[in-house]
Amino acid sequence: MSSSTSTLRLYEWNSGATLAPLILPVRHGEKPEQAAHRYLSEMAKNSGLVELFASQIPQLPMTGFSLLEESLWEPRVLMIANLPYDYSLYSPRIKGFMNVFSKAQERCFILPINANLGLTCEETKELFNLIANNFPFMVAMGGDDVDPALYKAINSHCRKISPSRDQFEASLIRSFVEQEKGFLLGVCRGSQIASVALGYELIQDLPHHVGASVPHENDWHSIEIKSTSHNILKSITPTTNKLLVNSIHHQSVVYREGGILEMAAQADDGVTEATELRNGHGLLLQFHPELMNNDLGAEILLQALTQGKRVLG
Repeated sequence: MSSSTSTLRLYEWNSGATLAPLILPVRHGEKPEQAAHRYLSEMAKNSGLVELFASQIPQLPMTGFSLLEESLWEPRVLMIANLPYDYSLYSPRIKGFMNVFSKAQERCFILPINANLGLTCEETKELFNLIANNFPFMVAMGGDDVDPALYKAINSHCRKISPSRDQFEASLIRSFVEQEKGFLLGVCRGSQIASVALGYELIQDLPHHVGASVPHENDWHSIEIKSTSHNILKSITPTTNKLLVNSIHHQSVVYREGGILEMAAQADDGVTEATELRNGHGLLLQFHPELMNNDLGAEILLQALTQGKRVLG
């Protein structure tokens, strides 16, 4: 959408209360302080988000606003918030991502949960376009289970779902992938919700449906790397097909051949551990490289950055 017809601008909200600046959509004629108040006020009216935040809506200082310069070429990473501690200085996963990305000279930002609160449908579409135009690298992070209604299933084993959050995140990811202007990294829940957004289903509980031969919920285990069109994951360790990764999940993606995703890694029990977008614009991981605290975790994140720059020219 051209600047002459746009109704939104993106602002950085660097209040000092979060590990990275929040990205705030601001209407023309609206001050960023007003937009921030609108966002928090609408959050307080959303029963699902109030429940997610245990009735403690974020108290963020109304300071530190600056217009985000329109540019696709500045190195930027946008992390999609989905849990309350993403609005704090204490998120281990955001720290883990930033430790690697900041050293690679990437500027890191956080997109608030349901960043479109108070916006119309048309403004939400414009927000998605602005994100695709200004952020060449987006991270869908780990977190709670995905609402099974998004893949037309009955909830049998899902925990702590938040339908409005999940619908927003899935719509954003779908738009981002379809525009093919950036690279998507999905981690754990991020891999799951990205896959659901792209038409896949989930196994709702691995111990129940698959068994416990591989410790997925809170342990480490080996995965087997598969060849893909772009070999994003495989190129990290070309001399071996096995990697040892951490595991903090009880659900996984139901992979199918011939779709937009290619299988990039599996556990010994057949559970999907990684997929790659067939066009090279995304890497979806069931494990958490940002929490591995070793060279392999950092190398995987840097490889995703490298692949992003490669496909964007």
